[in-house]
Amino acid sequence: MPGWLVAWFQDGTVIAVAVTILAAEIAVLARRGPRGAILNALSGIALLLALGAALAEPRSYTLVALCLTAGFATHVADLAIRLRR
Repeated sequence: MPGWLVAWFQDGTVIAVAVTILAAEIAVLARRGPRGAILNALSGIALLLALGAALAEPRSYTLVALCLTAGFATHVADLAIRLRR
């Protein structure tokens, strides 16, 4: 693995890049895509933010719990939409 990529994992930059890509995806889907896909992407962002909060120093377990709760809520909303179809 290239050294720059190792550094991205060590300092959490890879999480910021992934969140940025998902945010851009949400912007595109908001104009053209199905609404359920937006909830799915929001759930992914919440899980990535939880991972970032868990790995960052000092750790904020309250923030981890909030992000996981948000991810669960958007996941349940996504499932509810899919099951209605």
